[in-house]
Amino acid sequence: MLSVPKSSFLSFLCAFFIVNLVSAQDIQSPSTQLYELGITLYDNGFFEEAAQNFEEFSTTYPDHDLRISSDFYLTRAKTGMDSTSIESYYQKFVQRYPGSELSEVLLRDLGHRFTATGDYESAITYYEQAMDSWMSDKHAAQTQYWIAEAAAENGDYSDARVFFMDVANNYPRSEWAPKALYARGRLYLSQQQYNAASSAFEVLRERFPNNAITRRVGTALGESYYQQGKYEEAIETLQSALPYLDEESTIKAVFLIAESQNYLGDYGEASKSYLRYINLTKGTPEERIAHYGLGWVYHKQEIYHWAAESFGRASVGDDEIARKAQYYKAVNEKLGSQYGKSLNSFRDFGDRFKTGLWVEEAYYEWSVSAFEASRYDESVEVLLGLVRSDTELKDPGKIYTMLGEAFFANAEYTRAIQAFEEAEAAGNIDPALKRQARFQKAWILYRNQAYEQAQPIFEAVYAEAPNSDVGREALFWSADSHYKMRQYSDAARRFKIYTDNYSNSDMMGAALYSLGWSYFEMGNYQQAVGPLEDFLENYEPPETALFPYDTDTQLRIGDAHYAIGNYREAIESYNKAIGAEPGGDYAMFQVANSYYRAGRTFDAVSNFRKTLRIYPFSRLREQAQYNIAYIYLNTNNYSQAVEEFQTVINKYPGTDWAARSQYNIGDAYYNAGEYDRAISAYQQVLDEYPRSDYIIEAINGIQYAQLSAGRSDSSSVILEEFLSDNPTSATADQLRYRQALNVFQSGDYENAVNEFRQYLRVTNSESRIPEAYSNLAESYRQLDQVGNAIEAYRTIVEEFPEDDLASSALTSLGSLNYERGDFAASYSNYAQLLETAPRYRQEAYVGMGNASLAQNNIDRAREEYGSALEVNSGSQPAKVGLGKIAIAEENYERAEELLQPIADESTTEVGAEAQYYLGKILQEQGQFNAAIEEYAKVKVLFEAFDEWVSESMYNSAECHIRLGNRGEAMTILNSIIMTYPDTEAERKAQDLLNRTES
Repeated sequence: MLSVPKSSFLSFLCAFFIVNLVSAQDIQSPSTQLYELGITLYDNGFFEEAAQNFEEFSTTYPDHDLRISSDFYLTRAKTGMDSTSIESYYQKFVQRYPGSELSEVLLRDLGHRFTATGDYESAITYYEQAMDSWMSDKHAAQTQYWIAEAAAENGDYSDARVFFMDVANNYPRSEWAPKALYARGRLYLSQQQYNAASSAFEVLRERFPNNAITRRVGTALGESYYQQGKYEEAIETLQSALPYLDEESTIKAVFLIAESQNYLGDYGEASKSYLRYINLTKGTPEERIAHYGLGWVYHKQEIYHWAAESFGRASVGDDEIARKAQYYKAVNEKLGSQYGKSLNSFRDFGDRFKTGLWVEEAYYEWSVSAFEASRYDESVEVLLGLVRSDTELKDPGKIYTMLGEAFFANAEYTRAIQAFEEAEAAGNIDPALKRQARFQKAWILYRNQAYEQAQPIFEAVYAEAPNSDVGREALFWSADSHYKMRQYSDAARRFKIYTDNYSNSDMMGAALYSLGWSYFEMGNYQQAVGPLEDFLENYEPPETALFPYDTDTQLRIGDAHYAIGNYREAIESYNKAIGAEPGGDYAMFQVANSYYRAGRTFDAVSNFRKTLRIYPFSRLREQAQYNIAYIYLNTNNYSQAVEEFQTVINKYPGTDWAARSQYNIGDAYYNAGEYDRAISAYQQVLDEYPRSDYIIEAINGIQYAQLSAGRSDSSSVILEEFLSDNPTSATADQLRYRQALNVFQSGDYENAVNEFRQYLRVTNSESRIPEAYSNLAESYRQLDQVGNAIEAYRTIVEEFPEDDLASSALTSLGSLNYERGDFAASYSNYAQLLETAPRYRQEAYVGMGNASLAQNNIDRAREEYGSALEVNSGSQPAKVGLGKIAIAEENYERAEELLQPIADESTTEVGAEAQYYLGKILQEQGQFNAAIEEYAKVKVLFEAFDEWVSESMYNSAECHIRLGNRGEAMTILNSIIMTYPDTEAERKAQDLLNRTES
């Protein structure tokens, strides 16, 4: 309990009253004075005296407006006096004032306190209680984030990821949303769930592309790609992130880039990256790992003396890297014919490392090197030391064989025989026996489902002895390993080799069956039929089959015919499997589907009914009954369709098929023109299946039916009633927006426009309006309705200037206005972007520069491109802009100096633009053949960028005309017209052809 000396307290009171007597002009009421004195005492740490004031205030003025605040500070003062009872004091206040803001403060404080003590479950409990109080979105997002962090600290990683996702989904405009998505990705990464980590980081980049924290994703996402072996993606991600990283993250990113380049065989770039890492870590222990990687780069390039030097620099210390580096130093010295140095390096390894990692490998190579140098006694002593040690040998057969050869060479014949006997006991040296041993190793791996490790061993055994029994069997299991890894193309190739070459093999039937399945899984249904039919007709299933191979094969033959539209053959195949158990119900069901696909609806209905009669408990029964109803609906037999859909509802209530059927009853009545009954049926979807996926469709159905009946549209009212009755149901706003977004993402931009406009007319959720306008604008853009797109983007900028999408809308406006030649408007858009979004300074300056250059204001453009380079010295668009200025000023040497590196290094549109202008430089100087070569590179290297490819082709045609190659020019111009319609180059090509022909 805290206490304050009386003398200190009295001094404080005197000072307090003197100050008040001097300064107070308006005399406060006694109640307020009592409260304010309590606050002042509390703020100065006089908790006991403060508590007395607050207790007196609450007792004297129980109905005062400040009563809850007084009780709050009374609670805090008590905890100041007695910190052991904090939870009790806080709980009493929360129970007295549930849901208040001050209760929320105390609950969050309890959560922090339990987090600090490591009691995360209690912390989460109090955080959740705080969220149940009235709480702003900002505090709710932050508190939800704390819950996720506490769960993660408690080891509840699955719950933590859910909590982090809830922050992003429930509070998308909060500053905590991107932080939560980032934390979620890092959590996956810490658990080495690399696929999930990369997906999580992609969600962050998709939702918050311009958020500062997204820039930090680069290293984490790059590491995730690296761990998955996606080295190209890792390099691209990490290089994009480099400009934004701190020193520590930069070092890590550079190393991962180097390692990825090494794996990809891009040794030149890997060398540069390793050297950069070495410079960044000079003098630190981390430097060694880069020397080790650099050693491998040189080794793979067969620059063995450089490799040995790099491995030597990495061999300092006694960890695994040091051991491996010392070993590879010796190996590369040997490969570089530096035999004396190599032997000394092996000796150095032996002096430093007697046991542990890499000892067996190094000692074996040391022995071989000594043997090759005719130092047989040294070769013997090295291996004897190894086999006499406590080291458990991984390959004793190889070690004893080498020891036997060394003994033999040293004329120690008895000991040589003993060594060879040990080698035979440990592992025979006969090649056939070695192959059998390797096959057995692969088989064990296969049996333990280590297919990736087993497959290459099987493949190697087959390649070594393809005509041996073990070789043939190894080919089969190599193929099956690929199949188990879902590598169906590789599996099919190997099974095909087997069936083509080993027709008399005992495993021929299994190979045919697996070959057919491989083709089937690849979607090559036509090819699947042959092997499956061959198996079915000519081979017996295994005697101890775990499932009916014949039925399975018959069904897959039917499925293959069905998939390629051979319905008659499909029906024949399925009919052969009817009556089988299991599988007969599926066969009969598919017979009915085949009849339906073939247009024989009567037979289809008959067979669906037969399926229901013969297999009343089949898992396909709901769908069979539904399909009957749906056939009647599609054949305009609406009354029968209603009856059949009703049967689905009656027999299988509460299922998704029932909800779907109820909706289709509405469609049936609607198509029959019975609009009132249609409305009633659609309404039943809302009443009886409020959680189904057909709510929006039912609302729309009511709307269409009312309009078709000439009645006023009350669908919005019905929707509101539905939401009122079903507060836990997904909201109409969310459903409508999702519907619009689905149409947009399907590429149906005309309907997307209608959907988004309808959504904007009816929504009452401001949070999605900017995104809806953005998608509406993009839809207009795809439809080439530039004016409408501009208006939509302008709406975002003017009405939602604080939204994250306002910046991207300004960027799009600048681009659209530039494309349609309104350079002044484009300049204004980018200038506004510069003013309102500092993080887009580079894009803004480049856009302003492009607009200025288009208006022939070269000096201003030069200044703006320079400003972009001040923001990012590596900005390629800015350098291209300066290159275009240099061309305009006929400073071709400077232009080429700026553009050539970008054309060489970039794979994006800016690279295509740079390559185009390299051709332009030569064309303007009259070097037409050289210009044609540069223009040709645009199509070869940047084929995806139609604008620059078509412009390059047009300029090539001009060059050919200047060279007198009229026929070549005509061919190019016609190719532009056919391949790139609706482009500026196509218009110019058509004009040039007309002028040439006239």
